[in-house]
Amino acid sequence: MDTVAVGICQIRQGYDFEDNLSRAYGMIDDAAQKGAEIAVLPEMFFSPYEPVSIRSAAYLAERAAEGLRERAARHGIMIVAGSMPWRGDGRRFFNRSFVFGRSGEDLYQHDKIHLFDCSPPGGPSVMESDFIMPGDALGSFETPWGPASVIVCYDIRFSPVAQILADKNIRLLFVPAAFSLSTGTAHWEILVRVRALEIQGFVVGVQPAHNPGLRYVPYGHSLISSPWGRILYDAGQEDAADVVNIDLSEIRDIRERFPLLAHRRRDLYTTSWLGGS
Repeated sequence: MDTVAVGICQIRQGYDFEDNLSRAYGMIDDAAQKGAEIAVLPEMFFSPYEPVSIRSAAYLAERAAEGLRERAARHGIMIVAGSMPWRGDGRRFFNRSFVFGRSGEDLYQHDKIHLFDCSPPGGPSVMESDFIMPGDALGSFETPWGPASVIVCYDIRFSPVAQILADKNIRLLFVPAAFSLSTGTAHWEILVRVRALEIQGFVVGVQPAHNPGLRYVPYGHSLISSPWGRILYDAGQEDAADVVNIDLSEIRDIRERFPLLAHRRRDLYTTSWLGGS
């Protein structure tokens, strides 16, 4: 299949977690009605990215997963379920992204690998390791449109991850994220475009909508980048449930014209995965 319709569900989060979840369901339904074949939610989509909120909202995770499984089957679409706080060691949670297949089956899951323990210029400071456990696996899953994978937010900053995924022939990379206003303004578009160049595939980065009423203010601007690093879609800062048609034939064209994998000097250097799969 040379085309795929991707539904971007950029939700404006508040402190009413039940309402966030209900509106996320509504966005999935809306995207499906508009023809989406894959719908994508942001990181921690039913909670602002704040430790107290994430801990308080964690009780919704299993219900959210079941509700999204049901919607995937009802609409016959694939859902990249952003991420949610999933049970970990009793004190901390995994930051887990599920992918549900078109029959509602669990197709794939990814636990955020890299934890954001940083104090960026412009703030806010975050010590993610206080409430999140890191994952230790990086894999892929098959779709009718070719191999795909998911990484979460801070994972996008680490170029070896993209190189390893390129070796897996990834054509579609989904990045649920929650960049803040400061980090998003500085780096979000750059990172999405560069990772698309590195894998020579499409990168779909989905964020929460901008909301200045939160303590952790999201940037918004969910993006889709082509293999040539061209931004095909920018959601802006508001709520969005948009469907974007992607022409996957561009992957074949770019890889033939710029055969990066064939040109890699494996006699001089290598990037390899040592963790689980």
